[in-house]
Amino acid sequence: EKDEDNEVMEKFKEVTAESGFGMYVEEDIDLETVESHTTVEIDDDTGDPVRSQMVYVDEHTCIGCTNCAMIAQSTFFMESTNGRARVFDQWGDDDETIQIAIETCPVDCIHYVPYNELIRLEVERREQNINFKARLVNQSDNGRGGYGGGS
Repeated sequence: EKDEDNEVMEKFKEVTAESGFGMYVEEDIDLETVESHTTVEIDDDTGDPVRSQMVYVDEHTCIGCTNCAMIAQSTFFMESTNGRARVFDQWGDDDETIQIAIETCPVDCIHYVPYNELIRLEVERREQNINFKARLVNQSDNGRGGYGGGS
Protein backbone atom coordinates (compact mmCIF):
# COMPACT_ATOMS: atom_id res chain seq x y z
CA GLU A 1 0.00 0.00 0.00
CA LYS A 2 2.92 2.36 0.74
CA ASP A 3 4.25 2.05 -2.84
CA GLU A 4 0.75 2.73 -4.15
CA ASP A 5 0.51 5.88 -2.00
CA ASN A 6 3.88 7.07 -3.28
CA GLU A 7 2.80 6.49 -6.87
CA VAL A 8 -0.38 8.52 -6.34
CA MET A 9 1.62 11.37 -4.76
CA GLU A 10 4.17 11.32 -7.58
CA LYS A 11 1.40 11.45 -10.19
CA PHE A 12 -0.23 14.35 -8.31
CA LYS A 13 3.10 16.19 -8.29
CA GLU A 14 3.51 15.68 -12.03
CA VAL A 15 0.01 16.89 -12.85
CA THR A 16 0.21 19.94 -10.61
CA ALA A 17 3.68 20.83 -11.89
CA GLU A 18 2.38 20.81 -15.46
CA SER A 19 -0.87 22.63 -14.78
CA GLY A 20 0.19 25.00 -12.01
CA PHE A 21 -2.93 23.78 -10.18
CA GLY A 22 -3.60 25.80 -7.06
CA MET A 23 -0.65 28.12 -7.54
CA TYR A 24 -1.27 31.82 -7.95
CA VAL A 25 1.67 33.99 -8.94
CA GLU A 26 1.54 37.46 -10.38
CA GLU A 27 3.01 37.37 -13.86
CA ASP A 28 5.78 39.86 -13.10
CA ILE A 29 7.16 37.87 -10.12
CA ASP A 30 10.34 35.87 -10.76
CA LEU A 31 10.18 33.08 -8.17
CA GLU A 32 13.92 32.51 -8.30
CA THR A 33 14.80 36.06 -7.27
CA VAL A 34 11.85 37.44 -5.28
CA GLU A 35 12.39 37.93 -1.57
CA SER A 36 9.14 37.43 0.31
CA HIS A 37 9.69 40.42 2.59
CA THR A 38 9.21 42.62 -0.47
CA THR A 39 5.69 41.24 -0.95
CA VAL A 40 4.52 41.84 2.64
CA GLU A 41 1.44 44.02 2.98
CA ILE A 42 2.22 47.19 4.95
CA ASP A 43 -0.40 49.15 6.91
CA ASP A 44 -0.68 52.65 5.41
CA ASP A 45 -1.36 54.29 8.78
CA THR A 46 1.34 52.65 10.91
CA GLY A 47 3.95 51.69 8.32
CA ASP A 48 4.13 48.26 9.97
CA PRO A 49 3.34 44.90 8.38
CA VAL A 50 -0.33 43.93 8.60
CA ARG A 51 0.73 40.61 10.17
CA SER A 52 3.16 40.19 13.03
CA GLN A 53 4.50 36.76 12.01
CA MET A 54 6.15 35.82 8.74
CA VAL A 55 7.04 32.39 7.39
CA TYR A 56 10.65 31.42 6.64
CA VAL A 57 12.26 28.20 5.39
CA ASP A 58 15.71 27.33 6.74
CA GLU A 59 17.13 26.08 3.45
CA HIS A 60 20.18 24.52 5.12
CA THR A 61 17.87 22.17 7.02
CA CYS A 62 15.34 21.63 4.21
CA ILE A 63 15.71 18.27 2.44
CA GLY A 64 13.64 19.19 -0.60
CA CYS A 65 10.70 16.87 0.14
CA THR A 66 8.27 19.27 -1.64
CA ASN A 67 5.50 18.81 0.96
CA CYS A 68 5.05 22.50 1.75
CA ALA A 69 5.20 23.55 -1.91
CA MET A 70 2.57 20.96 -2.82
CA ILE A 71 0.21 21.96 0.00
CA ALA A 72 0.56 25.75 0.10
CA GLN A 73 1.31 26.46 -3.54
CA SER A 74 0.68 30.18 -3.34
CA THR A 75 3.20 30.60 -0.50
CA PHE A 76 6.04 28.11 -1.09
CA PHE A 77 7.94 26.94 -4.16
CA MET A 78 10.95 24.73 -4.80
CA GLU A 79 13.98 26.86 -5.60
CA SER A 80 15.73 25.28 -8.60
CA THR A 81 19.42 25.83 -7.83
CA ASN A 82 19.54 23.81 -4.61
CA GLY A 83 16.14 22.11 -4.71
CA ARG A 84 15.00 23.61 -1.42
CA ALA A 85 11.67 25.12 -0.44
CA ARG A 86 11.37 28.88 -0.25
CA VAL A 87 8.60 31.37 0.55
CA PHE A 88 7.79 33.67 -2.36
CA ASP A 89 4.60 35.26 -1.03
CA GLN A 90 3.99 35.75 2.67
CA TRP A 91 0.52 34.44 3.45
CA GLY A 92 -0.26 33.64 -0.18
CA ASP A 93 -2.44 30.84 1.20
CA ASP A 94 -4.84 30.94 4.13
CA ASP A 95 -3.56 30.41 7.69
CA GLU A 96 -4.81 26.84 7.94
CA THR A 97 -3.19 25.73 4.68
CA ILE A 98 0.15 27.26 5.68
CA GLN A 99 -0.05 25.61 9.10
CA ILE A 100 -0.71 22.21 7.48
CA ALA A 101 2.28 22.76 5.18
CA ILE A 102 4.47 23.57 8.19
CA GLU A 103 3.25 20.54 10.12
CA THR A 104 4.00 18.16 7.24
CA CYS A 105 7.65 19.21 7.06
CA PRO A 106 9.64 16.12 8.09
CA VAL A 107 12.62 18.16 9.33
CA ASP A 108 10.82 21.14 10.91
CA CYS A 109 12.66 23.70 8.80
CA ILE A 110 9.75 26.16 8.41
CA HIS A 111 9.52 28.82 11.11
CA TYR A 112 7.47 31.85 12.06
CA VAL A 113 9.69 34.91 12.40
CA PRO A 114 9.11 38.64 12.96
CA TYR A 115 9.27 40.89 9.90
CA ASN A 116 12.67 42.44 10.76
CA GLU A 117 14.20 38.99 11.22
CA LEU A 118 12.70 37.87 7.91
CA ILE A 119 14.42 40.76 6.16
CA ARG A 120 17.75 39.87 7.80
CA LEU A 121 17.43 36.17 6.95
CA GLU A 122 16.47 36.78 3.34
CA VAL A 123 19.29 39.28 2.80
CA GLU A 124 21.81 36.83 4.35
CA ARG A 125 20.43 34.07 2.11
CA ARG A 126 21.68 35.93 -0.98
CA GLU A 127 25.23 34.76 -0.24
CA GLN A 128 24.48 31.33 1.21
CA ASN A 129 26.16 28.20 -0.05
CA ILE A 130 24.17 24.98 0.31
CA ASN A 131 25.38 21.43 -0.19
CA PHE A 132 22.96 20.51 -2.97
CA LYS A 133 23.85 16.80 -2.69
CA ALA A 134 22.17 16.68 0.72
CA ARG A 135 18.68 17.07 -0.68
CA LEU A 136 16.16 14.26 -0.56
CA VAL A 137 14.50 14.32 -3.96
CA ASN A 138 15.63 14.48 -7.57
CA GLN A 139 19.02 12.95 -6.94
CA SER A 140 20.39 10.54 -9.46
CA ASP A 141 24.05 10.35 -8.44
CA ASN A 142 25.38 7.01 -9.75
CA GLY A 143 21.85 6.11 -10.80
CA ARG A 144 20.73 5.38 -7.24
CA GLY A 145 18.03 8.04 -6.86
CA GLY A 146 16.33 8.65 -3.52
CA TYR A 147 18.64 9.86 -0.81
CA GLY A 148 21.78 8.17 -2.07
CA GLY A 149 21.42 5.01 -0.02
CA GLY A 150 22.84 1.72 -1.18
CA SER A 151 20.92 -1.00 -2.96
